[in-house]
Amino acid sequence: MINTELNYGDVYLVPKKTIVDSRKECDTSVQFGPRRFAMPLYAANMKSVVDAETCEYFARRNWFYTMHRFDVDAVAFVRDMQAKGLFASISVGVNGDTLQQLAALKAAGLSPEYITLDVANGWCVKAERMIRFIKREFPDSFLIGGNIATAEAARELQEWGCDAIKAGIAGGRVCITKNKTGFHRPMVATVRDCAAAVSVPLIADGGIVEHGDVAKALACGASMVMAGSLFAGYDESAGEIVEIDGKHYKEYFGSASQFNKGEYKNVEGKKILVEYKGSIARLLHELQEDLQSSVSYAGGRELSALRTVQMIAVAH
Repeated sequence: MINTELNYGDVYLVPKKTIVDSRKECDTSVQFGPRRFAMPLYAANMKSVVDAETCEYFARRNWFYTMHRFDVDAVAFVRDMQAKGLFASISVGVNGDTLQQLAALKAAGLSPEYITLDVANGWCVKAERMIRFIKREFPDSFLIGGNIATAEAARELQEWGCDAIKAGIAGGRVCITKNKTGFHRPMVATVRDCAAAVSVPLIADGGIVEHGDVAKALACGASMVMAGSLFAGYDESAGEIVEIDGKHYKEYFGSASQFNKGEYKNVEGKKILVEYKGSIARLLHELQEDLQSSVSYAGGRELSALRTVQMIAVAH
């Protein structure tokens, strides 16, 4: 038997009776680990999306962020963010360089508020060892583990000690894992199955094309949503500006691309050019307005209202 599963573009949410006088009354804030953030949405921890300046920009506006793990001095980054009175959120891998980074943090007496274990397939024995190690050495850090795509994987990561789990494999715009390996799972099915399987917060990672997809992810059970291309191309985004025929673009590439790896080896990502869009401030404001509207259509005042809406599939 072959299952039929759905992506965000295949479903819509059914409106309920609006109970607020204005969508501005709707609260989009979310408690995530030790802090409460303005939105349940954040930029992907990709080298072509965030850098230290991007992370500081989001932190100062009370948006969650995660710094990428590529060629980053974790000690300097954590020390700098915490010295500015901001929270520190870093990414780590599963190899020896991660152990060296963590040892350096320990020696410096630093503990980031958030640590993301960033692995293409987080359902693996190396991830299990690293998760247990981090929970033992940094018990006060909120540990996010991923990525995974099934309920069984989600349950195991929670058992290993993850405080939150990131779900989504091969759903990103510059990810070609499904093309190179044949493995992928649509996001509606991924998020619904994984969120229902665990008691810790679930992060839906990938597949966000339209602003309304954020509400759909939350309706599927996600507590947070991560997006890459949505945040690419702005002044505050990482990535080089490229001029072609008088028009300006920014580079956007996957973490498993040769442009991030520095060599063509086990490549499962690509690079594209996205239109240069100016300041990101307008986007953040619009995203919050749109999610407030979603909550009002869901018949509530808070994000929890989205958990009770009916979801319908679009007939093709």
